[in-house]
Amino acid sequence: MKKAFLIIGCMLVTACVENLIHISVFPSGEYSIKYNSIGDINDLNNNDFLHPQTSNSIEWSSTLNQKNDSLKPDNLNWEKETISKELINGTINFTKNGSLIYQVDIQKNEYFFWDQYSFKSTVNSLDIDEKYPSIVQFLDIDADSLSWIVPAKEYIIKNSLEEYENSVGLNTIFSEKINNQIDTYFDYAKQRKLLEKFNKDSSLILKDALKPIASTLPKHFFKEITVFIDTYEEDFEKNTALMNDYFQFNIALPGLIQNNNALSISDGLLVWSLDFDDIATDEFKMYANSLIMNKFRIQLLFVLLIAGFLGILWNQKLNKK
Repeated sequence: MKKAFLIIGCMLVTACVENLIHISVFPSGEYSIKYNSIGDINDLNNNDFLHPQTSNSIEWSSTLNQKNDSLKPDNLNWEKETISKELINGTINFTKNGSLIYQVDIQKNEYFFWDQYSFKSTVNSLDIDEKYPSIVQFLDIDADSLSWIVPAKEYIIKNSLEEYENSVGLNTIFSEKINNQIDTYFDYAKQRKLLEKFNKDSSLILKDALKPIASTLPKHFFKEITVFIDTYEEDFEKNTALMNDYFQFNIALPGLIQNNNALSISDGLLVWSLDFDDIATDEFKMYANSLIMNKFRIQLLFVLLIAGFLGILWNQKLNKK
């Protein structure tokens, strides 16, 4: 499965982008985040994985620079860095449409003898199997074929049409006429393997498919349905753009590391890595806990226990006299 997804990715993009997210948690429970993305400048500037931007709650600073690496073409040799300019508390959510959706949650719980730190993060599934279920049969194709794109475009158009019908209350008979025309168009293209008809925006495909009945369509049909198509198309472009991206989360937690599902731990730094295959059909969860013991309070308790024990012995000695 993973190999098949990567084959598709290589057909769509010419270079990988490595995304490193480093989170440093301080004893106060606050944390900072730094993003480093390295690769194709066009991919760095698209929307499949957005670096955070300054908002009302958090201020960020970003830079984009070309790296000095003679082994790579100039367009593949760029680095984008984004740093939080202030410490962050609690949970932050990244939920922008058309971009990777994920959450970072860091909490500090204070107890008498120790402070506990917890990190949780979930990268949402792309739900490839649910959105494009018929694509699965095309995943083992040769790298020179784009047959998988047909069911994907069919999914976008059919779901957009369904939402359009619900919004305007389209006549059932007329709706069936449109759907039959779309089915005929797709069947014809599939049988004759006219894949070049689908390697373009879905709104253009729909216009081509409905050309024979265009004069009978509602006046603003294409303009109104394009709103729905663009939403699905944006999500599809995000999914395909992520096919050649690689992500690594590094978390530095204070104190002694406890329960976690990190891939590796080195000098207190926890590391998780993921790529398209890890989130294509499932969400990716990360978690870790750490403890900082309050040595003064523990030592104080120990002193009090010793003092209490000695007091008991002293009382027993006095009672014997």
